[in-house]
Amino acid sequence: MSMALLSLLFFLVGCQRDFVAHAAEKPAAPGSVVLKWLGTAGWEIQYGTTVILIDPFLTRGLAAHGKEWKTDEAAVLKEIKRADYIFAGHSHADHIADVPFIAKKFGAKVVGSRTTTNVALTGGVDKSQLLTIAGGEKLDFPGFSVQVIESEHGAVRRGGRTRRPKFEEITQPWNGPITGEAFVEGGCYIYYFTFGDRTVLHQSSGGFVEEKLAGLRPDVALLYPMNRADTASLLAAAPAKTVIVHHFDEWRASFAEGMPPSNAARAQRFARDVRAIDSRIKMIVPGFFETYRVD
Repeated sequence: MSMALLSLLFFLVGCQRDFVAHAAEKPAAPGSVVLKWLGTAGWEIQYGTTVILIDPFLTRGLAAHGKEWKTDEAAVLKEIKRADYIFAGHSHADHIADVPFIAKKFGAKVVGSRTTTNVALTGGVDKSQLLTIAGGEKLDFPGFSVQVIESEHGAVRRGGRTRRPKFEEITQPWNGPITGEAFVEGGCYIYYFTFGDRTVLHQSSGGFVEEKLAGLRPDVALLYPMNRADTASLLAAAPAKTVIVHHFDEWRASFAEGMPPSNAARAQRFARDVRAIDSRIKMIVPGFFETYRVD
């Protein structure tokens, strides 16, 4: 066996160790905050008897233009057993395509941009379940609160070129099926959750507005794997005790296909950057559907 192959094997073993080392080892106590990674930027948060979803996307795969979107209901229900609230960071397919089905199935309240709520209405979600945001809101719910922070979508780098996606939004619902072109950005938001004396920050994409984060002190920050300079800027504005990286997996591929080595390497690079920025931060690279308690 060549040295190069041996090195790759040791690297992958190390990545897998990081994926599982920090998983919760026993059932959560009443009133605790437990996070479960759903892939991409998707999370389930359990707080007492309340179940919150953020950007749940379990169907995986592309939403093709001109083709009706079909949620893989079995894939969703394999992992999602209940939902009281759903928060959407922005409205691309890998963040909201499964939201209409989940909201209808469980009667969950959906919080998101008017693009998100118009897509949900078109998908048959009752208007009474929808809360449209524009950024800057402080929302109080039974047992927890959420600060809605206006944000930006991260830059896209392809073929050596960097660009930001064109901003588009859906301003009203429509008659007919939801097709791939409906999943436009629609505005980006960072959510800052407060559960008693514990706080969780969720970033749905690689952008942020630094001054809007000033004063936040999250216990846990769920972050997109940005470059080191951007990561340092965000953590300077909103110092976190623990960082969990997400949205590094291949959302076009099924969960059964596992984590591609290049995606695992991306997460590990981000983890090294965070440790270099502040060695006091606890850094976690999650595994699919593993749970983590907020201490």
